Amino acid sequence: MNTSLPLNLLLLLVFAYFSCFLVLVPVFAKVFLSIDCGSMSLKPRTDNNSIIWVGDGPYIKTGEVHKVNVLADESGFDSSVMSSLRAFPTRNKNCYSMDTDKEPEDNTTTERVLIRANFYYGNYDNKSTPPTFNLQFNGIHWTKVQTRMEGITYEEVVFLWKKGTNINVCLAQTKPNNIPFISALEVRSLDADVYSYFPDDKAMIFLDRYALGSTTVIRYPEDSMDRIWVGNNISTINRVRSNSPSINVGTDDKPPEAVLRTALTPLNSSENISMTFTINRKVPIIGKAYFSEVIKLNSTQKRSFNIVVNNHLDTTIIFPKNPVIPPYGGVLEVNMINVTTFNSSFSLDFVRTNDSTLPPLISALEWYTFGETLVEGTNPDDVKALGVLKKSFIQLQDWNGDPCLPSPYTWDWVGCDSDTDSPRITALYLNDLGLVGALPDFSDMSALKTIILRNNSLMGEIPRFLGSFPELTVLNLADNNFSGAIPSLLYNNGFLKLNASSNPNLLCMDASICDIGSKVPSPSNNDTDTKSIVPSPNKGKGSKILAQPITTLLLIMFSAFLL
Repeated sequence: MNTSLPLNLLLLLVFAYFSCFLVLVPVFAKVFLSIDCGSMSLKPRTDNNSIIWVGDGPYIKTGEVHKVNVLADESGFDSSVMSSLRAFPTRNKNCYSMDTDKEPEDNTTTERVLIRANFYYGNYDNKSTPPTFNLQFNGIHWTKVQTRMEGITYEEVVFLWKKGTNINVCLAQTKPNNIPFISALEVRSLDADVYSYFPDDKAMIFLDRYALGSTTVIRYPEDSMDRIWVGNNISTINRVRSNSPSINVGTDDKPPEAVLRTALTPLNSSENISMTFTINRKVPIIGKAYFSEVIKLNSTQKRSFNIVVNNHLDTTIIFPKNPVIPPYGGVLEVNMINVTTFNSSFSLDFVRTNDSTLPPLISALEWYTFGETLVEGTNPDDVKALGVLKKSFIQLQDWNGDPCLPSPYTWDWVGCDSDTDSPRITALYLNDLGLVGALPDFSDMSALKTIILRNNSLMGEIPRFLGSFPELTVLNLADNNFSGAIPSLLYNNGFLKLNASSNPNLLCMDASICDIGSKVPSPSNNDTDTKSIVPSPNKGKGSKILAQPITTLLLIMFSAFLL
């Protein structure tokens, strides 16, 4: 009997075989995360903008959940999301930690992302006093948040993110009785070329973004990256709509077609466009203007104009080098670099050229400024070791964000050196926290100088790894339930200030280290270097082991010989 398979069936089986392996290869989609802060729901929900929202339970363990007293009603924002918030009355900072890429150990690739934090006070505390506080991300200062009695406040930052690392957003209290809170938190991947002109090592702080011809907010799904373009209600400007069948938006920053469908022009066709912006920033500002012609011009028509910043002032700047001529069915982007403010404001004029037969127009505007330089963050070995401690003790598991940065907003129970880019952890203050159980191995924190573990319920033998820290000078193990002998690496360290008092089951005879009257020790079972058990002569603490008399040793050897 012929058992060979037809060729087409054989190929089908081979394809199916390899397909089984292909489906196991992970595919990491772009980040599009929307967190409803204060929501306790375990079930995602979709809003009117087709955005899927999830509760914030997986991303933070601290804070208090509140409902607002006055519901928000603002275009472009979901009122249900804004109806709850999370407030933080304790700690100097509280952090959301978002593990947005599950690919392990992948920090070799980068991606430009946008983070948006939303705040709606809604008089949730019945104090009618909207607070002011600081916002931080990934170990650096982001911005100062000034919430309002009415309306939604939101802040955006764009930066180059190392994939495989967490994104941390922290709220820090700066004034008494100004309790930080947050209503929503969003993370969006940006297309590769978007804002690529911005330095990779700097944060890009959003100031304003306008769809100048629109009266409503434009965001997702019209903008696939969910940038928020705010409309306006300027009565002295004429709104016009494009009659182009389609608009090619294939430029670097990819503005959505919806913001290019409309534009502003002067009511009087012989006039120019003049705008004034108020921005509370003293640093140079970066602007991006978008232009798209709304009608197909004939041979007798021409639209041509210049962009003049701070007209009639000493710092007048004209952008670009050549006059702006908006393309029909496309978009022209113009960068405005290093715009300077005067008394927190600056002006923008769109001035027609002498040969222009049509007035100027503009479709959209964005304003950004330079943020702080991005940092590496606390030493990764130290962070990994902190993760081991957090996993072992429930009392530590609600601490998120960078443990050391930005200074002085370090975690309450760690101390760090003064490095502002990648600091080392130099101290652990784990006293009086109610820790129960054995100590895990956190020896990767090799820069530790101080370890305070006093007044907990730690048990078992004192781990030998505690003697491996090259710079350790203070180790306080008092008031715990340690047992067995003190490892010789600790006992014989002349540079270490060791306190192991009030551990009733600890074998110790040195009153300077333990309680007087403790049990006389025998060699520690976890010490493998027998030479180090005998203390150095310069310790001056007396012998810890009674040596066998030499005569007894000789007698045993002689008896063995006779046998």
